[in-house]
Amino acid sequence: MKKFFQFNGTISGTTLFLRLLFTILLAIPGIIILISFFSSYLINEGIIDMSNPEGFDQIAFQESIEENPEEFFSNIFSSITSGWIMAVVLAFLPVIWFSLASYYKRISALFYENRKNIFAIFVGFELISDATGLGILSALSFLKTPFSILSLIILLFLIFKNSEIDKDDHEG
Repeated sequence: MKKFFQFNGTISGTTLFLRLLFTILLAIPGIIILISFFSSYLINEGIIDMSNPEGFDQIAFQESIEENPEEFFSNIFSSITSGWIMAVVLAFLPVIWFSLASYYKRISALFYENRKNIFAIFVGFELISDATGLGILSALSFLKTPFSILSLIILLFLIFKNSEIDKDDHEG
């Protein structure tokens, strides 16, 4: 199991695809924690009444958010505790580490001589692309679509490009 999380060896494009699918399974605990946080927030605020869970009025809930979104989001941010943050980080840390190790192994299979530089460029590009897509880098918002298309092209390249290493000779 340890070799799957290490940054050495190489993998084929098929293995990269399967490992990326596995990251979805690894993310399930983190998703459950996020759903638990929002559920507990809604219950604590009295938006959902546990004595009558069928009485939840989604339309009224959406209207209350639309009336004063700043208050709603400030209440959510104020209910975030260090315990929730630690739980989310601990749940998603293996996902991030496993996916980075998978990309590194595939980049090593394709570009062995320059693998560290190309991996650093890849990670930097993906961080900028994600920050732009999430609205964190609003100054680059006009690049959201080109970044998304380029990310998809890079992923398809990593999956479908044949490496010079035989399929059975990959170690990772």
